[in-house]
Amino acid sequence: MPRPKLARVSTTDLRREIERRAVYASTLEVKRVEIARELEQLDAEITALGGSAPSPTNGAKNRRGRTAPRRGRRTNASITRAANKVPLHTALHDVLTGKTMGVSEVAQAVQDAGYKTNSGHFRTMVNITLLKRKDLFKKRGRGQYTAK
Repeated sequence: MPRPKLARVSTTDLRREIERRAVYASTLEVKRVEIARELEQLDAEITALGGSAPSPTNGAKNRRGRTAPRRGRRTNASITRAANKVPLHTALHDVLTGKTMGVSEVAQAVQDAGYKTNSGHFRTMVNITLLKRKDLFKKRGRGQYTAK
Protein backbone atom coordinates (compact mmCIF):
# COMPACT_ATOMS: atom_id res chain seq x y z
CA MET A 1 0.00 0.00 0.00
CA PRO A 2 1.56 3.33 -1.04
CA ARG A 3 2.23 5.92 1.62
CA PRO A 4 0.15 9.09 1.51
CA LYS A 5 1.91 12.33 0.64
CA LEU A 6 2.75 14.31 3.75
CA ALA A 7 0.89 17.39 2.48
CA ARG A 8 -2.33 15.35 2.33
CA VAL A 9 -2.13 14.09 5.92
CA SER A 10 -3.94 16.10 8.56
CA THR A 11 -2.23 17.19 11.75
CA THR A 12 -4.72 15.10 13.71
CA ASP A 13 -3.64 11.97 11.82
CA LEU A 14 0.01 12.88 12.36
CA ARG A 15 -0.57 13.25 16.12
CA ARG A 16 -2.35 9.88 16.23
CA GLU A 17 0.54 8.24 14.40
CA ILE A 18 3.09 9.79 16.76
CA GLU A 19 1.09 8.56 19.77
CA ARG A 20 0.78 5.09 18.24
CA ARG A 21 4.52 4.90 17.71
CA ALA A 22 5.23 6.16 21.24
CA VAL A 23 2.99 3.43 22.70
CA TYR A 24 4.65 0.81 20.53
CA ALA A 25 8.11 2.05 21.55
CA SER A 26 7.22 1.84 25.24
CA THR A 27 5.94 -1.74 24.83
CA LEU A 28 9.18 -2.65 23.06
CA GLU A 29 11.19 -1.10 25.91
CA VAL A 30 9.27 -3.23 28.45
CA LYS A 31 9.87 -6.30 26.33
CA ARG A 32 13.58 -5.46 26.10
CA VAL A 33 13.88 -5.18 29.90
CA GLU A 34 12.20 -8.59 30.31
CA ILE A 35 14.56 -10.18 27.79
CA ALA A 36 17.58 -8.56 29.47
CA ARG A 37 16.49 -10.10 32.80
CA GLU A 38 16.16 -13.52 31.17
CA LEU A 39 19.59 -13.10 29.61
CA GLU A 40 21.12 -12.24 32.99
CA GLN A 41 19.55 -15.37 34.47
CA LEU A 42 20.93 -17.50 31.64
CA ASP A 43 24.39 -16.01 32.10
CA ALA A 44 24.22 -16.79 35.82
CA GLU A 45 23.24 -20.39 35.09
CA ILE A 46 26.05 -20.77 32.55
CA THR A 47 28.56 -19.37 35.04
CA ALA A 48 27.24 -21.65 37.80
CA LEU A 49 27.77 -24.66 35.54
CA GLY A 50 31.40 -23.68 34.97
CA GLY A 51 30.99 -22.07 31.59
CA SER A 52 31.90 -18.54 30.66
CA ALA A 53 29.01 -16.29 29.79
CA PRO A 54 29.81 -13.82 27.01
CA SER A 55 30.25 -10.22 28.04
CA PRO A 56 27.71 -7.78 26.61
CA THR A 57 30.25 -6.21 24.25
CA ASN A 58 31.89 -9.37 22.88
CA GLY A 59 28.88 -10.78 21.11
CA ALA A 60 26.79 -7.61 20.91
CA LYS A 61 25.26 -6.95 17.55
CA ASN A 62 23.97 -3.69 16.22
CA ARG A 63 20.55 -3.25 14.65
CA ARG A 64 21.79 -4.58 11.31
CA GLY A 65 22.94 -7.82 12.93
CA ARG A 66 26.64 -7.07 12.65
CA THR A 67 29.00 -7.34 15.56
CA ALA A 68 30.25 -4.04 16.90
CA PRO A 69 33.87 -3.16 16.16
CA ARG A 70 36.30 -3.39 19.04
CA ARG A 71 37.50 -0.12 20.43
CA GLY A 72 41.04 0.73 21.36
CA ARG A 73 44.36 -0.72 20.40
CA ARG A 74 44.88 -4.42 20.78
CA THR A 75 47.96 -5.07 22.81
CA ASN A 76 49.98 -8.14 23.51
CA ALA A 77 52.16 -8.08 26.63
CA SER A 78 54.93 -10.04 24.93
CA ILE A 79 55.25 -7.60 22.01
CA THR A 80 56.80 -4.22 22.68
CA ARG A 81 57.30 -1.39 20.28
CA ALA A 82 60.80 -1.13 18.83
CA ALA A 83 62.69 1.97 20.00
CA ASN A 84 64.80 3.84 17.47
CA LYS A 85 66.96 6.91 17.91
CA VAL A 86 65.80 8.45 14.64
CA PRO A 87 62.42 8.45 12.87
CA LEU A 88 61.91 6.29 9.78
CA HIS A 89 62.13 9.14 7.28
CA THR A 90 65.53 10.19 8.66
CA ALA A 91 66.87 6.63 8.54
CA LEU A 92 65.62 6.27 4.96
CA HIS A 93 67.22 9.57 3.96
CA ASP A 94 70.56 8.50 5.43
CA VAL A 95 70.49 5.19 3.53
CA LEU A 96 69.39 6.75 0.22
CA THR A 97 71.87 9.66 0.20
CA GLY A 98 73.89 9.29 -2.99
CA LYS A 99 72.11 6.08 -4.05
CA THR A 100 69.05 4.99 -6.02
CA MET A 101 67.26 1.91 -4.72
CA GLY A 102 63.99 0.03 -4.91
CA VAL A 103 61.56 -0.08 -2.01
CA SER A 104 62.48 -3.61 -0.89
CA GLU A 105 66.19 -2.80 -1.09
CA VAL A 106 65.73 0.37 0.95
CA ALA A 107 63.68 -1.47 3.59
CA GLN A 108 66.39 -4.11 3.95
CA ALA A 109 69.20 -1.53 3.95
CA VAL A 110 67.51 0.50 6.71
CA GLN A 111 67.16 -2.59 8.87
CA ASP A 112 70.75 -3.58 8.15
CA ALA A 113 71.79 -0.08 9.27
CA GLY A 114 70.21 -0.74 12.67
CA TYR A 115 66.62 0.46 12.37
CA LYS A 116 64.45 -1.84 14.49
CA THR A 117 60.89 -2.81 13.67
CA ASN A 118 58.37 -5.44 14.70
CA SER A 119 56.09 -4.66 11.78
CA GLY A 120 54.95 -7.39 9.47
CA HIS A 121 54.36 -4.71 6.86
CA PHE A 122 57.60 -2.77 7.11
CA ARG A 123 58.08 -2.60 3.34
CA THR A 124 54.65 -0.95 3.04
CA MET A 125 55.56 1.56 5.74
CA VAL A 126 58.76 2.39 3.86
CA ASN A 127 56.83 2.81 0.61
CA ILE A 128 54.30 5.14 2.24
CA THR A 129 57.08 7.23 3.77
CA LEU A 130 58.87 7.52 0.43
CA LEU A 131 55.66 8.61 -1.28
CA LYS A 132 54.55 11.09 1.38
CA ARG A 133 57.86 12.81 2.07
CA LYS A 134 58.42 14.42 -1.33
CA ASP A 135 60.53 17.04 0.42
CA LEU A 136 63.14 14.36 1.25
CA PHE A 137 62.87 11.78 -1.53
CA LYS A 138 62.77 11.88 -5.30
CA LYS A 139 61.29 9.19 -7.50
CA ARG A 140 63.79 8.25 -10.23
CA GLY A 141 61.72 5.63 -11.99
CA ARG A 142 59.15 3.01 -11.30
CA GLY A 143 59.79 1.92 -7.71
CA GLN A 144 63.21 3.61 -7.65
CA TYR A 145 63.93 6.37 -5.11
CA THR A 146 66.81 8.57 -4.08
CA ALA A 147 67.39 11.22 -1.42
CA LYS A 148 67.12 14.88 -2.40
